[in-house]
Amino acid sequence: MTKRKLFILAGAAVLLLLLIVARHRKPASAQQDGMVQLTVVPFEINGGWGYKVMMDNKPYIYQDVIPGVAGNQAFHSKEDAQRVGNLVLEKMMQHKLPAVTLTELMKMQVAGIQ
Repeated sequence: MTKRKLFILAGAAVLLLLLIVARHRKPASAQQDGMVQLTVVPFEINGGWGYKVMMDNKPYIYQDVIPGVAGNQAFHSKEDAQRVGNLVLEKMMQHKLPAVTLTELMKMQVAGIQ
C-alpha cells in the first residue's frame, strides 16, 4: 500500500468517525440549560373543562374544578380553563403561590362566577 492510499484511507476513516459522532450527538434541551418548560393544557371533564399545568411534560397541577369557589364546579368553557391556567402559570413564573382568588375569577369574567 502506498503512502498516498494510506493517507486517503486515514482521512476517510476520520470523516466517517466525525459523521457518526455528529449523527448521535444529542441537541441541547431546555433541561440541560437549567430551564423548565411550563405549559397549560385544558381538558374536558364531566361535561366541563379543567386544566393541567405541565412541567417538562409532566403534570404539576391538575385542576378539574374552578379554584377559589365553593363546590366542585368545572369550568364552563375551554377558554376560561385556559385563561385561569395561564394566570396560575404566570404566578408560578413570578415565584408566587399559584392560588386563584374569587376576585381574580370575577375580574377575568369566568362564566358561572358571581
